Amino acid sequence: MDTQDQKDTQEQAQGQQPEQPQDPWIVRAEELKGQMEVLLQAQLEEYELMNTKLEQWKQNPHEGQWLTVADYEPWQAALKNLEAAHRAFDEHISTRVKK
Repeated sequence: MDTQDQKDTQEQAQGQQPEQPQDPWIVRAEELKGQMEVLLQAQLEEYELMNTKLEQWKQNPHEGQWLTVADYEPWQAALKNLEAAHRAFDEHISTRVKK
């Protein structure tokens, strides 16, 4: 009995399942999904900042500063990053071969 067989036997005796090799496609899909979640959070935070500035301006349009392109750029950049990550995820998902 080799070392892996001994390990599998010990895990089964302890009520554990032997470790299955992780499907690389699934691992990559999970990585891409995690990236999208992080980027979605960043995009949401930028949107909330921009929206707060807009609401402040609406309360007092004559005294506050106008919103400029610079106010929108962080949100736009975050949105573009999220869209790129989503495309990468979609591309990866489309490579899955159905069994």
